[in-house]
Amino acid sequence: MLTGCTTVPFESEPKADFRGVDAAAVVEDFDAAVGQRFELLQSVVFDFFGKGFTGLGYLSVDPDSDAYMLSCMTPAGISLFELKGTGNDVEALFIPPQLEKHGDRIAESMGRDLRRIYFGWVPPEEAMVKHKRNQLVFKSKQNGETVEYTFSGARHLLTEKHFSSGWKTRCIVRYYDYEEMDGRLYPKGIILYNKEFHYRMVLRLKALYPMQDDG
Repeated sequence: MLTGCTTVPFESEPKADFRGVDAAAVVEDFDAAVGQRFELLQSVVFDFFGKGFTGLGYLSVDPDSDAYMLSCMTPAGISLFELKGTGNDVEALFIPPQLEKHGDRIAESMGRDLRRIYFGWVPPEEAMVKHKRNQLVFKSKQNGETVEYTFSGARHLLTEKHFSSGWKTRCIVRYYDYEEMDGRLYPKGIILYNKEFHYRMVLRLKALYPMQDDG
């Protein structure tokens, strides 16, 4: 179950020239292309101060009900952790003994991070945009923190979210290896760095089970 911090060899999007690119069109096209309502199976590596655990996670995300659920276990079927949430409410169904001393705070942080990863794929309309040579960076205030969305690569995809309060970084999410599956784009690799609790999550998409859209 325990594993040290390892480097994950995800491929970054190749650089592209963003000069003259229509920022609004980039956001609109990505919002229409990315999968946002799904169930999936993924490998999960959780590193906490250099040690942690590795397992398989089943994740369900439903933006229509603003709800999510993640259940992670070892290949042998031993539970590692289980969380579910709706909106800003997080319920820890199971937390491993290594993290129990942090109580509800660690569960709330992990739940918040799942929302940071899988909800809000595009910036709000009022976000400020900065055009750079090889990327677009949108900045907005959300829920008491500053959120920056970076779009880069030849396909103009979301490659990073940066969450901060003042000058202090709270969390960084990076997306890699987008692939079209069932007509939608999904990042096959995700790395999250939580700067408050000093942990890292590395997620690799294994199998996708898209939900049927209502109506």
